[in-house]
Amino acid sequence: MVEEIIVHGKGREKRWVYRSHNEIIGLFTYQPGDESLTGNVYLGRVIKVQKGLGAAFIDFGQGKNGYLHEKDFPQNVEAYHTGGNPTPIGKCVHEGQKILVQVIKDEMGTKGARLTAVIELKGEHMVYMPYGYYVAVSKKVDEENRKVLRRLGKEWKRPEEGIVMRTHASGVKEAVLEEELIALRSRYEGLERVSLKAGCPSLLSRQDSFYEDLHEHLKKGGGGTIVFDDYETLLQVEEMSGSGLREKWNVELYQGHENIFKYHGVFSAWEEALKTKVWLPSGAFLVIDQTEAMTVVDVNSGKFTGKEDLEQTILETNKLAAREMARQLPLRNLSGMILIDFIDMKKESHQQEVLDVFSDALVTDRQRTTIVGFTKLGILELTRKRTRQPLAASLTRPCSVCHGTGMEMSPETMAFQLERELWECEGMDGSHIEVEATPDVRGVFAGRQNIHLERLQKVLNKKISIQEISHVHPFYRITKII
Repeated sequence: MVEEIIVHGKGREKRWVYRSHNEIIGLFTYQPGDESLTGNVYLGRVIKVQKGLGAAFIDFGQGKNGYLHEKDFPQNVEAYHTGGNPTPIGKCVHEGQKILVQVIKDEMGTKGARLTAVIELKGEHMVYMPYGYYVAVSKKVDEENRKVLRRLGKEWKRPEEGIVMRTHASGVKEAVLEEELIALRSRYEGLERVSLKAGCPSLLSRQDSFYEDLHEHLKKGGGGTIVFDDYETLLQVEEMSGSGLREKWNVELYQGHENIFKYHGVFSAWEEALKTKVWLPSGAFLVIDQTEAMTVVDVNSGKFTGKEDLEQTILETNKLAAREMARQLPLRNLSGMILIDFIDMKKESHQQEVLDVFSDALVTDRQRTTIVGFTKLGILELTRKRTRQPLAASLTRPCSVCHGTGMEMSPETMAFQLERELWECEGMDGSHIEVEATPDVRGVFAGRQNIHLERLQKVLNKKISIQEISHVHPFYRITKII
């Protein structure tokens, strides 16, 4: 089959892999207690209004306060769509006010979650906004059906409501669409009733990201095979997807004893996707460095020498890198600002060729990517819509040794730091200082034949004893002064 989805539903952590033409395109992980909050609806409280930022900070009960921009208020939706003057944040909310909000981006690093007061409820064929004020239709719908769906939306919606007709609304009977709108409207009215009695802050509606994401993918996918290792998970997906699931997908239940990912040869996919270096078939490689602010990618020719002249070698290397980066974006769920430092190309026509290759390779990515273009320094600048955390943020944490920098203090740095601390002991009571240190730190500190150690003992007029210990990185500590 062209498309294949392998689902691990056993245990507390859920995972699934998406393969197309036997190439891994997407990796998805859902850990208990670390689920995406995107789509959840909360009753929150305004903690602070920042007029200079045009935003408010909302306590919605998830640790860090969420960020709510003035453009994401119902009264400003129309203004931002028509180019009108938005209502300033100070007139939208005030501190202490209770407010219904929905998460549109998970928190990332030190940044809290991005919120909106324009609630969106997704149905099979439409997205309903109680305070959206406009009607839109998916661009994938043909022009004739677009006109029909737009007319229906305008006929059915109340003045303050908004409706976005999804791709699957095309060709669906009017009665089915109208029934779905009524159901979504009723669902929101239920949320409003609950919010009147709920404490603040509190969760009013939760999205099950694992099933929601899988359901969306199955609905939009071209069809193929989906394999589960858990019968309950299979039943849940079938219930959400209805009869349309088996019309497009060959559904299988794997009952072997070996891990389903090992059996299908994708067990190491997550480990590979966390590596900084990505090798290309030619011997060239990418170095992908993720920071809180952006993702920076460096393209290296490596062992690739090519068969043509230097310029052609560089062009071919950059084309390979462009195709691979288009695959890595959804695979690692890279988002936000992304800078790709291709090998310097002197011809603009070569830059355009690389851009064309990159754009064509992005066609299968369902997340919106905006290519800004090459900077004067020859760096490709782009942004990719951010909703959930990158794969690395979901599966890893900052190193306790290097604190996330990827580097550690050298033995020399630690030895000189120890020396500075010992100098502070000059004039203090006590004649004996006991120190524990790793062999590398002790060696630098004491010097050849203990020359530096003996000199410091003489100056301080104190005996310094150093006991060698093992540690995960260059280390010392002063244990006693007696």
